[in-house]
Amino acid sequence: MPHRFKPEEFKRLFPLFRRAENQGLVYLDSAATSQRPECVIQAVTDFYSASNANTHRSSHRLARAATAMVERTRIASAEFLGASEASEIVFSRGTTEALNFLASSLCSSLDPGDEILLSRAEHHANLVPWQMAAERYQLKLKFLPESLIPGPNGIPQTENFLEYLSDKTRIVSLTAGSNALGFSVDVASVAAQLQSMPCCLVVDGAQLAAHQSIDVKLLGCDFFVCSAHKFYGPTGVGLLYGRRELLETLPPWQGGGEMISNVGLNASEWANIPQRFEAGTASLSSIAGLEAALNFLSECDREAMYDHEQELTQYLHSELMKIQEIELLSRPEGNLGIATFVPRGEVSATDLGHGLDEQDVAVRVGHHCAQPLIDALGKGPTLRASVLAYNTRADIDALIVGLKLALGAVASAVSNADNELAALSIEDLRAHNDWQSRYRQLLKWGSAIQSKPMIRTELNRVNGCEADTWLQRERRGEHYVFRLDSDSRVVRGLGALLLVLIQNKTEEELEHLDIEGVFSSLGLKQHLSPSRSNGFYAMVKKALSF
Repeated sequence: MPHRFKPEEFKRLFPLFRRAENQGLVYLDSAATSQRPECVIQAVTDFYSASNANTHRSSHRLARAATAMVERTRIASAEFLGASEASEIVFSRGTTEALNFLASSLCSSLDPGDEILLSRAEHHANLVPWQMAAERYQLKLKFLPESLIPGPNGIPQTENFLEYLSDKTRIVSLTAGSNALGFSVDVASVAAQLQSMPCCLVVDGAQLAAHQSIDVKLLGCDFFVCSAHKFYGPTGVGLLYGRRELLETLPPWQGGGEMISNVGLNASEWANIPQRFEAGTASLSSIAGLEAALNFLSECDREAMYDHEQELTQYLHSELMKIQEIELLSRPEGNLGIATFVPRGEVSATDLGHGLDEQDVAVRVGHHCAQPLIDALGKGPTLRASVLAYNTRADIDALIVGLKLALGAVASAVSNADNELAALSIEDLRAHNDWQSRYRQLLKWGSAIQSKPMIRTELNRVNGCEADTWLQRERRGEHYVFRLDSDSRVVRGLGALLLVLIQNKTEEELEHLDIEGVFSSLGLKQHLSPSRSNGFYAMVKKALSF
């Protein structure tokens, strides 16, 4: 039976992939943001060129057209999420703003000591707002334990969910799918177990909405949030669903125009829902783009798209498992199109990510705004490849080839970098008695530091050097390894001196190093210009800022 979804044809609907400079692009970063089809881009342009005006308050035809567009989009959004009525949909700037609103409004009515239940797998957007609210209202945060599945998984344990509640639990806020590892969370099971409990369920659906059709009534949640840019829509707009009876009890989060019905000097009256939660002028062009994205998805075979994405996810994991130089952290089962891995040995995830970028393979490197989960795995920064319906097997094959090439190139560069310092010795530098001879030796040390394009990022930039300088720190077990690059030969020489002192040391050893004493004993403090001395100490600060 032929596959009913044709990703190559689907991909042609996206202008970015049609551009000449992107013919070789392998885009595997859709968990961060999806690409947009032509219809969405055109809708944003059409709004500005044909009906740009503010909504609701003006009586002219452009305002009426803009208002009609917003309310059409609200109705389409309610259908997209399976809400009972359009008034249960609140527009936000995205998932993050929606969660901040819920944390502020829901927690304002709680008593000190009341509890909020989260998981370690949450995106920072579903963690930090609750932390802020807990501090403001003297609430307590509690966290679900992880699943007992062997190996690094991080999946919240939802079986026997009621065991983790207390008589003070008032809010449960969980992701429906991890943006860091791709696993799904059975929020419907959680909702079923919460039916008789005096607490509400908030679901972060940012990753889920891109892959699966949503029905908030079937999920059984009280609130659901997501961002349009994850499911082919524009940035700057997101959706918050809330059950009407709960939305009507919430106070506004922000004050201003559009969210009031009457304003006096000392008090105001709020508008009905959902307008009371939409203060100020919305990103109307983004809402126009959202309408186009929702219409676009309504005409797609979502089930066939999901089947294709699942097939790709299985293939991606199976191919990555064949590469011995990496450790795969994610699992293909129940996965929302994400594969997460780390290189083994001396190669860093950052360097490997840059190596892939040089081959026009776009993946994401870091903690993916889920630092507690990544830290719990004990692996440091990870690489994440994520797929959507426009990806193909050829994209996966290109990633695998790119990984093998990058692993070889980066490993060679790491080896060379480690060998740079092998012949350098502080005692050799001391043996040069006069300053001029010692300075010439420092310049030779600078020549030993090889160029490292992969570390030339803003994250590694050393602020305070007179020349552009970069210093990368990486933890290997209990020890720290450093790499340096600079446009200045003198700075490279001073950097080499620093690396000889700090390379492969533990944090405790680094804390007890008398770097300034060595610097002074070599006459550098006396003979170097203030700007170069400042540059040296800027490198020290960058290296030892734990």
